[in-house]
Amino acid sequence: MSRSLEVALDLCLRAGNIMLRCGAETSRVEDTIARLGYTYGVDQVQSFVTPTGIFISVEMAGETTRTGMLRISGSSGINLSQVHRVNDLSRRYASGLVSVEEVLASFDEFERAPVTYRLRYQHLASAFASGAFAVLFGGSWPEFAVGALCGWISHFVLGMVSGAMPYFLSVFFAAFAGVSLAVIGVVLSVATNFEAAIIGAVIPLVPGVSVTNAVRDLMAGELLAGVARAAEGFLVAFAIAAAVALVLAIRVHGGLW
Repeated sequence: MSRSLEVALDLCLRAGNIMLRCGAETSRVEDTIARLGYTYGVDQVQSFVTPTGIFISVEMAGETTRTGMLRISGSSGINLSQVHRVNDLSRRYASGLVSVEEVLASFDEFERAPVTYRLRYQHLASAFASGAFAVLFGGSWPEFAVGALCGWISHFVLGMVSGAMPYFLSVFFAAFAGVSLAVIGVVLSVATNFEAAIIGAVIPLVPGVSVTNAVRDLMAGELLAGVARAAEGFLVAFAIAAAVALVLAIRVHGGLW
């Protein structure tokens, strides 16, 4: 492969890989790929991006068209700061503020960085968000404390089991653990607002980014990616609902709490 097309293809594939793994919607990924390719100097850039793969074709005058494919394997995470960095870097490159060598060096740095934030930060954010949502839905300080603890437990369990089973099953067990603890907190009269405590327990598991990306992809005409992300969000939401229903059924009919 000629050196020029090799660099262009590598540039586009690496940018798309980083953005997809960090939670970007496919329409944004395709826009960034096109911006990088045309700025580099290729005549035609065609990309087809799905949540699990990237297909790119680049063409330059006097050279054979080249096509590259990259499968996005393994569990993805959410790190929107990385998405912003890649997107901002592509715009600065298009404006002539950085060279292609600097872009590739930045990609090396991004790829060495973790896909997601450190676990302790995730646990802390989950606890605070859970407590805040418990208050937002009618709770008070006791519900804040119970919601924060339950949200922390939910996220902790999710991290413990997510590598051993499909993601939606991991969400089911995490929600079951968090909601069970919320029910125990209400039974022991630590909190009185049952609904607020349960909402706090499941908030860290709600697939907000997946649903948002699904809507944005569908509105951008990316039907395949939009439907795929919507299906992912539906499975996760169903797992959460099933876990809550099971805990409540055990409480009501089993008489355990």
